[in-house]
Amino acid sequence: MLIVNIKKINKYIAQDFLWRFLQILAIFALLMFFINLLDALDKARSSEASLIIAVKMAFLQIPSFLNDIVPSLILISAIITFAILSSRSEITIIRMSGFSLWLVLKPMAITAFVLGVFWVVIIGPISIYMTKSFNSIERQYINKEIREAVEPKNGIWLRQENKQAAGEEIIINAKKVYKDKIEFSHVKILFFNKEGSFYRKIDSKDMILKEGFWLIKDAIINDDNNINQNAGDVTIITDLKHDFVKQKIVNNFQNVKLFSIFDLPSLISDLEASGFSSNKFKVYFYSLLSKPFLFVAMTFTACYFGLGHIRNRRNSLMIFLGIIFGLVIYVSSTILESLGSSGLIPNFAATWLVIILCLSFGVLMIYNKE
Repeated sequence: MLIVNIKKINKYIAQDFLWRFLQILAIFALLMFFINLLDALDKARSSEASLIIAVKMAFLQIPSFLNDIVPSLILISAIITFAILSSRSEITIIRMSGFSLWLVLKPMAITAFVLGVFWVVIIGPISIYMTKSFNSIERQYINKEIREAVEPKNGIWLRQENKQAAGEEIIINAKKVYKDKIEFSHVKILFFNKEGSFYRKIDSKDMILKEGFWLIKDAIINDDNNINQNAGDVTIITDLKHDFVKQKIVNNFQNVKLFSIFDLPSLISDLEASGFSSNKFKVYFYSLLSKPFLFVAMTFTACYFGLGHIRNRRNSLMIFLGIIFGLVIYVSSTILESLGSSGLIPNFAATWLVIILCLSFGVLMIYNKE
């Protein structure tokens, strides 16, 4: 009889928590849609795109936003669930029936873990597909570009040996690269001699990777003998291959959030085999692996902030502090992941530190409640 009651209680709490989470998720999704719609309408107006395009853009951006804040939504949902169960005296009744606080927390923690796995495995790839669709629509209808391009914030930087002068190096900087033909846009090419001294610069709007050489269109040369000299089309010998640039270099400069948990292991392996840093991809991969455990940590923390009594005046304050705590966790995890991607802290600290701290805090506070 006791086992039957435990199963009923577990099912009731899990369903209540899941329902609260779906409600809060829908509210934030709707809110984000209208915020994105205002921005999309402004872009559509300036580029003469239709209203339907603006609505599509606003809708396609929703999963990307939710991906960033979903741990905080888990925390808020769990806090509200605990607060409502407590206000109805249901927690008190359950505990008076001989059940500990850990048994009350168990179904919510398991539900949060399952939600985390579902989010990473199912929602993640769907979000990536929708983000790529948004990028495609924005490129075609807003930026008026047909081809897909990679445009990092700090540009693309490449270094190669100067095949026409032994011991010299060439540094290439481009604003963006088109993936179909490996065509670089707004290019600066810097030449350095054997001593490492800069002696020549070539500027061009377009540079295309051909078989065995770079084709620089309408090159403008600056060196000791030339000042803004238009040299027409210029070639530079290179041993870079199309597949290498497309699969390794282009992927390295792309947004890590455009790769699912299934794509990252092979990408990391390829980058490391090619001598490129895979640190930011590793950090993101570990953050995806740790997400279900982060969801569980949120429920542990919520147990402390959400449990109270309806007559306790501090209950509303605790709920508010719990929501603030969720924001602090979100900001802290974002900062740590950025530091980890830059190589300033170990990958473990960048991804697991927040989870361990939250779990430890939650366990201590629950023991205090017990």
